[in-house]
Amino acid sequence: MVVESRGGEEINLVEYLEAPKPVMRARGIDRRRQIAEVALRLVARHGLPGVRLAQIADGVGVTDAALYKHYPSKEDILIAAYDLLAARVFRWMETRPGATAVERLQSLGETHAPMFSRDVNGFNVPMMQFNVWIPQDALRRHVDKTHRRMMDTLVNLLEQGKAEGCVGPDLDAEITVMEIFAWIWWEDLSHLRGLDPVSIAKSSKEMFSLIMRGVAAVA
Repeated sequence: MVVESRGGEEINLVEYLEAPKPVMRARGIDRRRQIAEVALRLVARHGLPGVRLAQIADGVGVTDAALYKHYPSKEDILIAAYDLLAARVFRWMETRPGATAVERLQSLGETHAPMFSRDVNGFNVPMMQFNVWIPQDALRRHVDKTHRRMMDTLVNLLEQGKAEGCVGPDLDAEITVMEIFAWIWWEDLSHLRGLDPVSIAKSSKEMFSLIMRGVAAVA
């Protein structure tokens, strides 16, 4: 299809649309987020040990050296990539702010799989990579510190439930949160292994119900 441009020049519209376009220059926080998002996709595809600066730069469309204008090291890029995942978890934990603690916990149990476990490449695979990263480096320390914050968020939710009267005062919040995370990791791993989704959903519901009955039993 031939059309006339504003300047009066005839152009082939199909060729124009299919032709490579110049990459728009991202600036500041946009570029930092773009770098982190590319790194996150690479973690999902290659694992943490397989991510290279050259791959990140190529995915962003910049040189290796340009990455250092935004992050001091590859480790800092990976920390930023992990923080994208962690931010999703914290937003999930903070849903239904006006509900009771028990209602909020029940909602978390119902929404975890569709939001995280089933999002295999976008969340589950890369989060598992970060959680099992063994070297005692800045990345490991950051993941551990953030995980502690996640646990504290749920501990505080249970303590809120005690104040509301829907969770009994004798409940060990720390132990209960450990049980919740054990359930979370079981659900994530089950989807990573490609087990039958119907069986996963049934077992997951039963497991979480046991946790919730433990909470209600002391109320």
